[in-house]
Amino acid sequence: MRREMIDLGAATVVLLALSAPPTGAQEKVDRRRPAAAAGAVQVRNVAGSVRIVGWDRNEVQVQGTLGQGTERLDFEERSGAIVVEVVLPERRERQREVRIEGSDLEIRVPAGAALDVNTVSAGIRVEGVRGALDLESISGEIQTVGEPEEVRASSMSGDIDIASSRGPVNANTVSGEVTIGQAVGAFRISTISGNATVRARALSDGSFDSIAGNLRFDGDLAGRARLELESHSGTIELTVPADVSARFEVDTFSGSIVNEFGQEAVRTSRYVPGRELDFTQGSGEARVRIHVFSGRVEIRKRG
Repeated sequence: MRREMIDLGAATVVLLALSAPPTGAQEKVDRRRPAAAAGAVQVRNVAGSVRIVGWDRNEVQVQGTLGQGTERLDFEERSGAIVVEVVLPERRERQREVRIEGSDLEIRVPAGAALDVNTVSAGIRVEGVRGALDLESISGEIQTVGEPEEVRASSMSGDIDIASSRGPVNANTVSGEVTIGQAVGAFRISTISGNATVRARALSDGSFDSIAGNLRFDGDLAGRARLELESHSGTIELTVPADVSARFEVDTFSGSIVNEFGQEAVRTSRYVPGRELDFTQGSGEARVRIHVFSGRVEIRKRG
């Protein structure tokens, strides 16, 4: 089973410096700078919140509040990208038990910008940005609204909610919930115990890989779509149109298989409780493979 590991890095260390009285007051920020219509924007914030909204201006605006104990806000161009970064005191200063509070940022960027956002516990929300999104948080929730070119989202324990995308979606979490409201083209979801819900139209390529997470998929498959779903102990519930054209290959070691299309699963051996199901609907253009160890598989038909 494939497994994409989330690198915690050294960033989580800063969350330990929270026991002493705060130093310095909160600081309001309101800054702007020119930006390319389809340029790159990078955002770094440890704790608090990050909200990014696309607009029709070729500039980046940063508003919000820097938390007590932060060093400063860097807002500059580096290697062709606009960088917005909340800078914390050096580690030796944090060792003096300086209290660091979260910073709340609201950032407006050109709607065609490509985003690279990284936080520790700060939630991330992106609205109306059409470029590619690369969003990562350790424990913060990740949300997107609009139709970006593609989305890569990663969180250890925070939920991931992708309203829709014009291109591929790659979501990676340990225990957070993943929701894709309207997947187009392709999706990749990897979890440890997190559950996922996916709705799709014209799906061409999809995969779900989990140890204990459940998957609920409801969507349409393109002509030669490939869908591979795997969970060790989770339930996989697949809903496709009644007139779907696909070949289905399903197997379990000890889990049950329910198939509303009528064909029944058969035992794989006299000595183990495994079951398998192999059938074709229509001309069988698409290919669906499902494997679970002890979980349940349900294939439902819509319409």
